[in-house]
Amino acid sequence: MLRYFLVLAVTDGSLLIASFVLGLLASGEPRGPGSIWRGIHLLFALFTTMATLGVHSIAYTYFLATGKWAKEVVRVYQLPDWINDQAKKNKRKAFRFEFWSMSLIAITAWLGAAADTQGLNPLWHLGIAAATIAFNLGAFAVIYAVIVAQARLLLEVKARADQMREARYGPDSTNVAAEVASGEDRR
Repeated sequence: MLRYFLVLAVTDGSLLIASFVLGLLASGEPRGPGSIWRGIHLLFALFTTMATLGVHSIAYTYFLATGKWAKEVVRVYQLPDWINDQAKKNKRKAFRFEFWSMSLIAITAWLGAAADTQGLNPLWHLGIAAATIAFNLGAFAVIYAVIVAQARLLLEVKARADQMREARYGPDSTNVAAEVASGEDRR
């Protein structure tokens, strides 16, 4: 997930900045049917909004899934409860940033639509768009750090579970489990 999130975050950050620049280009153009930059900005901003929502949703889903996996392994192998508590703490820490990033991009899109169709002062849209970019870039850094912490926790849980399985069933039990998972047959 580390590499995937890094690629998604860099791509989405680039989209956010490009959409902002297109918005600046569109703001210098007169309104009307022939305003090409406004149309390009609108389409690009819609795509960017959906991409931002998607990136943060993927990150949230990752924390949900890995938290459930950690909880189940803790239950089955009777590992210490602090492992499950740490997985929950990681999810809560990331959720704050995911939630506000998604909220800000939605508010930015709403203000952009209001500025375009209802005559709202476009400076509101511009200001919130700048804040959205800054917050998302910071959120990407925080979420990446939390993903790193979650990955380390998962590796520790797996190592403990492997040790316990090996102690109970012998050294070949880890290899048998890996073969079963990959679909190989020992015969």
